[in-house]
Amino acid sequence: MSIKAVIFDLDGTLLDTLGDLTSAVNTALRRHDFPLLSEADVCARVGNGVRKLLERSVPAGTARPVVDACLAEFQAQYEEHLVERTHPYPGIPPVIDAMRSRGVRMAVLSNKYHAATSRLIAHYFPGAMAVTLGERAGVPRKPDPTSTLEILTMLDVKPSEVLYVGDSDVDMHTAKAAGVTAVGALWGFRDRDSLLAAGADHIVERPEDLVQLLDRLQLDAAMHAFEMNGFTWTFCATAEQAADYVASQCRGKTVGMGGSMTLDRLGIYDLLKDSADVHWHWKGDALISSGDVFLTSANAVSAMGETVNIDGLGNRITASVYGFDTCYVVCGINKLTPDLTSAMRRAREIAAPLNAKRLAKRTPCAVDGKCHDCHSPERICRAMTVVMAPPSGMKHYEIVLVGEDLGY
Repeated sequence: MSIKAVIFDLDGTLLDTLGDLTSAVNTALRRHDFPLLSEADVCARVGNGVRKLLERSVPAGTARPVVDACLAEFQAQYEEHLVERTHPYPGIPPVIDAMRSRGVRMAVLSNKYHAATSRLIAHYFPGAMAVTLGERAGVPRKPDPTSTLEILTMLDVKPSEVLYVGDSDVDMHTAKAAGVTAVGALWGFRDRDSLLAAGADHIVERPEDLVQLLDRLQLDAAMHAFEMNGFTWTFCATAEQAADYVASQCRGKTVGMGGSMTLDRLGIYDLLKDSADVHWHWKGDALISSGDVFLTSANAVSAMGETVNIDGLGNRITASVYGFDTCYVVCGINKLTPDLTSAMRRAREIAAPLNAKRLAKRTPCAVDGKCHDCHSPERICRAMTVVMAPPSGMKHYEIVLVGEDLGY
């Protein structure tokens, strides 16, 4: 089963909020002449919502009206200063970009009250999250699974298609209660032993490890799906290995190449120019419509076993399905998406704007990087192919996936 969505905890997972939380807690404590707390003290008390944080921060036996007053003072201070010392953990912004590039939808679920959660996400990750939920009146907090299941419904995904990433035992219990895969983050507020004891299915030490985990899980699903659909499948860990492998399959043959930043990055043309009859219009060669081998990339490949390509002229997508005996589709791991819908979305919303900008097209997407479904005369989104199985006229059709980010 492919992974279609990732739900993130907020404090201790996406954002280091301890500085602003501690300042707000101490503002409330100071007004009542209570002992102040260090960041380590506050770290040990977070995880179950702001009321519980204040109850744990005031001296034992404090009357409820005083706790209520501290809570109100905390919230007033925090609302005014919640982005002064808070910051994303190092490595988190690239992870968010990588998830988006891979077509994985993202959500945030926090026990922080909803208004503050929404403000923080809008400030630090604008437009990145499909759903953001914090603590809301009448809805039980984590580890109750109610809000997690609500997010699954909103994203239209199954529990088996979701990773839940958090840094606390509360998050692991939440994931288990909702039936989703629990991923413990070690850069936050809790240690490995406590996360494992709470039921973590996977542990990631650094934010970038999360992308590697996602890719590994998607690869497992994709390999099976492509084989079931009749494709040959090869995985190369590095770009250098992929270049050597593809070149070895083409020597002594007539080879056509589609326009591709991936093939350009791999240096395939230079590897073949002295050992094959290779034709690439990017090098000034004439286009050919038939031959032994056609080399191309794809704008996206689906973990359900399909490839997706968008083209303006149509030469690349035509040659990938007709005219050649063999086709190799070479793609970086960044193009592996959960399903056909996300693959088509990636082609339009990620690959096409980047290619339009590269080609200096006068389209809205070349300016702001967003798909506008435009009617510009220079639009490059003119034809899209979805290859669901090897075309019957071809002898061999192979997907070569590379364990590095390549191309658009």
